[in-house]
Amino acid sequence: MDLLTEAWEVEFHSGVPVYRQIVNRIRAAVAAGQLKTGEQLPTIRALREKLDVNPNTVARAYRELEHAGIIETKRGSGCYVAPPGEVTTLSSKEKQARLSQLYDRVAAEAASQGLRLEDLVQHISRRKSHV
Repeated sequence: MDLLTEAWEVEFHSGVPVYRQIVNRIRAAVAAGQLKTGEQLPTIRALREKLDVNPNTVARAYRELEHAGIIETKRGSGCYVAPPGEVTTLSSKEKQARLSQLYDRVAAEAASQGLRLEDLVQHISRRKSHV
C-alpha cells in the first residue's frame, strides 16, 4: 500500500487532531494488512507534502506509532512497520475499560463526520462477514 498515492485527505475541522488522524490511519492500515511487517512508510517530508501539514505533525504521529510498537525507526533509513509484538492478556475489567474508551473515540469521530452509530455498526457487521 502506498500512502502517498491513495486518496487521503486530512479533515482539519473534524475535531480530531491531525497527528491523531495520521496515527489512526496507519494503525488501521496495519491492522487490515494493507501495510505489512517491514514495509517502509513515507518519509516525514513526503507525507507532509502529500497531506499539506506541518512536518512536526507527521513526526509526532510517527513518534507515537513507534512508542506504541506499530513502527520502528532505522536511523538513516526511515520508518518501517514493526513486527507484531507479543500479545498481552487483559483482565475482564481492563478489556471493558479499553472497549469503553474505543467506543467513545469512535462515537466522537462518527458524530464529527455526520455518521450514525447504527450505520457504522451495520458496516462493521458486513465487513466482518466478508473476512
